[in-house]
Amino acid sequence: MIELNLNRHREKAVTSFREQLQVDFQRYLAQEAVRFNPEECLRMDFHCHDRNSDIPDELWGRILGLPETWLETRDLVKCLQGNGSDVITITNHNNARSCWELLDKGHDVVVGTEFTCHFPEYELYVHVLTYGFTPEQEVVLNRKRRDIYDFLRYAAEHDIPVVLPHPLYFYTRNPHIRLELFEKFAVLFQRFEVLNGHRDIWQSLLVLNWARGLTEEKLVRYGHKHKLNPADFAVSLRAPKVLTGGSDDHMGLSAGQCGSSLFIPNLAQRRKTTPLSQLALEAIRAGRIAPYGHVGENQKLSLALLDYFAQIATRMEDPGLLRLMLHRGETNDKLACFAIANVMLELKKHKNTQRFVGFVHDALHGTKPGWKLRWGVSADYKFCVKHLETIAESHDKPPEQAREMVNEAISALFNGLTHLIAGRLGKYASKYSEIPLDEFSTETLIRKFEIPTQIRGLAFGKAPRDKKNITGVNFGELVDQLSFPLIMAGVLAGSQVASARVLYENRSFLNDFADHIGSNHHPRRALYLTDTLRDKNGVSSSLSAKLAEIQRRDYPVDFLICHSDAAPEPHLHVVRPITQITFPNFGEQQLRIPDVLEIARIFYSGGYDRVVCSTEGPMVLVALLIKYMFNVPAFFFMHTDWLDFVKHTTNLDHHERDRIRRLLRALYHQFQGVFVLNTDHRKWLTGSQIGLPEEAVHLTGHHVEPSRRNVVPVQKSELIPGATAATPVLFMAGRMSKEKGVLELPEIYKAAKQQIPDLQLVIAGSGPAEAELRAALPEATFLGWVSRERIEQIYAGLDLFVFPSQFDTFGNVILEAFSQGMPVLAYNCKGPKDIIQNGRNGYLVDTIEEMSGRIVRHFSERERHAAMRREALLRVADYQAEPIMRQFLGNMGLPIAEPEMEQRSAA
Repeated sequence: MIELNLNRHREKAVTSFREQLQVDFQRYLAQEAVRFNPEECLRMDFHCHDRNSDIPDELWGRILGLPETWLETRDLVKCLQGNGSDVITITNHNNARSCWELLDKGHDVVVGTEFTCHFPEYELYVHVLTYGFTPEQEVVLNRKRRDIYDFLRYAAEHDIPVVLPHPLYFYTRNPHIRLELFEKFAVLFQRFEVLNGHRDIWQSLLVLNWARGLTEEKLVRYGHKHKLNPADFAVSLRAPKVLTGGSDDHMGLSAGQCGSSLFIPNLAQRRKTTPLSQLALEAIRAGRIAPYGHVGENQKLSLALLDYFAQIATRMEDPGLLRLMLHRGETNDKLACFAIANVMLELKKHKNTQRFVGFVHDALHGTKPGWKLRWGVSADYKFCVKHLETIAESHDKPPEQAREMVNEAISALFNGLTHLIAGRLGKYASKYSEIPLDEFSTETLIRKFEIPTQIRGLAFGKAPRDKKNITGVNFGELVDQLSFPLIMAGVLAGSQVASARVLYENRSFLNDFADHIGSNHHPRRALYLTDTLRDKNGVSSSLSAKLAEIQRRDYPVDFLICHSDAAPEPHLHVVRPITQITFPNFGEQQLRIPDVLEIARIFYSGGYDRVVCSTEGPMVLVALLIKYMFNVPAFFFMHTDWLDFVKHTTNLDHHERDRIRRLLRALYHQFQGVFVLNTDHRKWLTGSQIGLPEEAVHLTGHHVEPSRRNVVPVQKSELIPGATAATPVLFMAGRMSKEKGVLELPEIYKAAKQQIPDLQLVIAGSGPAEAELRAALPEATFLGWVSRERIEQIYAGLDLFVFPSQFDTFGNVILEAFSQGMPVLAYNCKGPKDIIQNGRNGYLVDTIEEMSGRIVRHFSERERHAAMRREALLRVADYQAEPIMRQFLGNMGLPIAEPEMEQRSAA
């Protein structure tokens, strides 16, 4: 069964959502390529910008006083012509200055502008590409764009052709745009841009399939519904919608690579007597248009934003504090712009970094680094020059190959910079840290984690030394070491994050739109991030069981871990760590730092639309980044009670622990849903201390992996020399650490042994408290880490499982013991009390004395043992994988296969 489902998963992976989008759109472009005779077509990029797009529609750009680009008109024209454009147009925002300037210089140009028009009833702005108007008409159009209906009526009256570009991308603060907007679009526009070189292919296909489905009957119905007459807007009821393409290039990187073929009958003769711009306008008005080019997913936009950030770093001027604070916009927007302005202005003081940013810009435009840089750069940065050369060399390659080369080079550059940052941080920590790793503890970390109120102390390390916080550390020296790689890594990552955020800011609307047109539905799949999976701890074991069930039933969830030597599997992605840190006092668990951009690429290419995280390590930060980057719902699976952990492992007082609670509160509020393993945690999260809404907290559980059939119980004499079947034997398995209560075992065991002299104790597992426990219990039998097969035999052959932890949120080992009929003794606390039915399949107690007393009573009531074993086996039925996983998937809004379909798969 497992093999069958894994093969089915591999077949699915071959044609993923993204790959299918590419296949469908390339099929459409191939059809368009043969619609007209290429010899009778002119090529024109319908959509591109230069330096005269100087007032952006994006709020942050206006707050910071930044133009959309610094690209010179001559450079844009050169790029267009180099990529095969026969006719030139430049569609800057709300002005045609570049077109008028070119006309004044004697160039033949199709006058164009991208006007920002207002929908008054929605408080929404859309762009409208407009062509072939006069200077006088431009003035009128700019006045009328305050009301899109007046604008489009005027354009229709004067035979000015218009195109709605990127129809699924618009500007609004209203998160509840209704689909009726597209009913109005259908009546208002005859031409739609379906190929935008800087937009997402999913959006392009959605628009394509929507426009193709607009029938005469629909247009008549929409017109009556919204009291709009299509004829007022030069929209034909019977002619199909006209579909166009354009690059939407702002940086001169890909202008002309996407555009539209304009069919001109008898072109060879007519071009001798008629300007090409006039012929182009004739074809646009007649609708003889076929898009061409390639949609590069988010790659082109990422590169464009990288170039834009590089230019901001060298060209940005101080926007002025008063101007920034008094500008229209929310406080969060202004604070973000204030931070960006400070970072960029600080960057201008770092001459070497600024020079390198300039080299990035040059490389993107095909200029290699000079020999002085190649020979003068330090050994640490040789890799940067190498990757810049690759980026520059790509300029002469075919577009698709060039994009691949550039993206690989940028990924390698980011990876190299992050490795450099990690290495320098490691050296700095070993040189300046006041906390040696062998003395590291949670307590010292929490008490040292403080930031001085004196900013100069933080920035330059000049504050008075204070043992209560991290002041006195020379941050100025650290900044000098990390400024260049941090800034460059930030610029590279920022372009990737910003491009995805721009494309998916209205993701919920895209999902609704796909439902509306009945095609191109984004798959509902979750990427599950975790810092531990193939490690020796309880969280890892439960997650491994969850992964096994996902693989068994081919659920729409894939795990992703950061690990140095684990191998990928079906439903499991593995990324290699940039660096990893081991804390001696925390056993074998390592802190692994992943490449966040690699994970983002996996999320994008895998067609996921939600993210789950189950550990509060680096992966939780990655999960929140993905949530913001792709505008997807994020969920958290709470395995560990960190407040309890801190309480049981440190001497922190109530106020110090409360700082941790507030941090956890801020963290959990970032997620759309939090999964918990016991009722106490659910009450805590929905109570006043954390304050999550009840509907956002989901009670779930772990399941027991199916036990091997016919498990042969271990003979007690195999573990304990001289033991017989009648020898009373306690068993404990798990991680040996203080918070697990294992250091209470000696007192519990010795008190019980006083009344049961032949009582024996067997312990399986490992951990930081193992040596101390061995010293306190020399008479116990220690097995170390035990395989699953062996531990099942032990559960089946010994008498009573002792679980002294008051820290666990669930207790996988309780179910493991139950699965072989072993009753369990535990404290009456969260986790165990939800699983154990006191007196039926185990015991719940409150104190050490009660625990040792319960052991004595258990072995004095041997006639009840058989019944308790039966009850333990029955209790396992309440924790089976299928119902738990169905509820888990349902709470995340994921599709669940019907049971009969799953049974057929199993067959």
